[in-house]
Amino acid sequence: MSNVFSLPEGVFGRFGVVKLWPGIKTAEDECIARLKLAAKAIGVECVEIHADGGFISAPDIKVSKANVDFVIHLHYDTPKRYDAFSFVALWNPLKFYHEWGYQRCSRNLTTHDDFISCSSDAADDHVARMVRGSTTHLPAHFKLFHSTPGIVHGPTLGDGKLFYAGINWEAIVSSRQSRQQEVLKRLDPTGLLKIYGPTIFQGVRVWEGYQSYVREIPFDGFSMINEIAKAGAALVLSSQAHRDSELMSNRLFETIAAGTLVICDENPFARKFFGDSLLYIDSRSPMEQIYSDITTHLSWIKTHPEEALAKVTKAQAIFNDHYTLIGSLKDLYSGLAERKQKLTSRHLNHAGERTRISLNLLMLDYSTATLKAHVESVRQQTYGNFTAKLIVDRVVAENFHPEIARILEGSPVEIQLKVIEAFKYGIHPEIKSRRRLGDIIQELIGDASDSDGIIFVAPNEKLMSNHLTVLAGALQNDDQVNCAATAAVLEDGQSPVHTVHELIDFGHVDAAGPPGYGRFIFRTSALPEDLPIALPYLEGRPLATLVNGRIKHLLPATVRLDLRQCFPERTWDEAAETELIKDFNPSVLKVSAGFYLADTPTQIVVESPKLNIARLFLNKAWVKAQIQAIRTHGFGARFEVLKRKLGI
Repeated sequence: MSNVFSLPEGVFGRFGVVKLWPGIKTAEDECIARLKLAAKAIGVECVEIHADGGFISAPDIKVSKANVDFVIHLHYDTPKRYDAFSFVALWNPLKFYHEWGYQRCSRNLTTHDDFISCSSDAADDHVARMVRGSTTHLPAHFKLFHSTPGIVHGPTLGDGKLFYAGINWEAIVSSRQSRQQEVLKRLDPTGLLKIYGPTIFQGVRVWEGYQSYVREIPFDGFSMINEIAKAGAALVLSSQAHRDSELMSNRLFETIAAGTLVICDENPFARKFFGDSLLYIDSRSPMEQIYSDITTHLSWIKTHPEEALAKVTKAQAIFNDHYTLIGSLKDLYSGLAERKQKLTSRHLNHAGERTRISLNLLMLDYSTATLKAHVESVRQQTYGNFTAKLIVDRVVAENFHPEIARILEGSPVEIQLKVIEAFKYGIHPEIKSRRRLGDIIQELIGDASDSDGIIFVAPNEKLMSNHLTVLAGALQNDDQVNCAATAAVLEDGQSPVHTVHELIDFGHVDAAGPPGYGRFIFRTSALPEDLPIALPYLEGRPLATLVNGRIKHLLPATVRLDLRQCFPERTWDEAAETELIKDFNPSVLKVSAGFYLADTPTQIVVESPKLNIARLFLNKAWVKAQIQAIRTHGFGARFEVLKRKLGI
């Protein structure tokens, strides 16, 4: 395959790849090393980043749509936390999601903008079920495999040995020998086997006692392939989970790239896409049968060298046509602009930027960091039909006028300054009381009469660049939607695994999972005309009065909510606010969350005339724990227990 490639116009020629575990060496390091080699071959740059978007080489600098064309996320353990177009690779068997927490891990996938397939129907159908009916996503289109940049060595029989690489995981987690271990033990004394892998893993000498163990191979993108070529053939085994999902490990691709014969188990992927260019065993057979099949294959290779090399040649031709990293990256870059346009048009319903949005950035107390974050949230929006206003207190505006003016003037997008009376001051300036947040929001709604949708952004929230596009599309796609909400990524500055937050509970503000503000867009024409009889009296949950009908839950997580800051300060009378909300808009007190468990996105609502909100508060710690369990482990039985406990 030729490496000649002309980059499309309007791209940087740089993409990021997330390295989740910078402190340890994993198989992902080999994949990243090969992506770098493939990128270099076509004239682009692949840069490593942390899960939060910080460059590995400079953690304080974050990836964004201003410095990379896209990011590739290789794992399901974390959601998208950076502001750049993000692909997540569908490289893992479905069983892994259940083992790590199905809801959390599956939900992480849908925080990304698009998916990359590796030709596993099970993996592709998994996300297709989650996005079925969603306007923000489409099933996977591009392909990317655990592969190599291209062919490295021509067909060779090497030393007539059998290469095997792994960590011998069973030596750590199980006292029983697996079938795979039994086969390796049986082959070990024959002199036919060459084993590579870590000498010590998690404090255990995992290959101790094996005569065939050679050494550890560095994850540098090429050493593994060179060692396979020297051996002449490789044993390519899959876990049951990989076989069930018809997913192949990188060993298949690197063996073919090394120019040697593959002796493969019954993984359907191999037979489906490579046919008789490989040699096969059936790992379901008795151990002695597997051993016999392997040694028979090795004998055949030795006695039929021309036919063996012909198989390698055929496998390499298939590989060259469909499975090289260079080919995948070329396809991705060539089709990127069209794919982005297709996703945007699908969500905005081909109406373009029709929805006029009033974007209100709350900064009642002065903070340089908050002001700069608000300006950045505005600057990077891909949606253009909005008016942004910075909402500040009168005294704050007076005291910090030079700095506020300087920072706002530096914004490439106009941000109007809206000065309000956020505090009630006494005769001494240092004595003041806070005006209710609901009263402030009522005033801002009055200024937004010419808008189609209104959004409020709290001081502890940051918006991703597609946030307004996602929310505007929800109103444009369905005239019956009066309120829509994205998910949020909760950040506390400590947790290595961040939470995708979509639960909306206006019956109680949980400091560990508040409903937030910037997540919501409200159709201004659908706001209740009599809002002034309720909204101005609320401090902790003012948005509860703005909800008219069901909330449309959206898949993207386009708000980052910092739990280290509380907004507003918890000074309100929660019981009194609950009664007021119950009088004005009782339906909003139902616990609402966008769970994506079945074939369609389903809004699960706790609703019953018997539900007494006061009982929720009497045992809210228990309820919180149950709701978290539902979010983490699934709906089903947990919800039934919750209903019985609440007497529903």
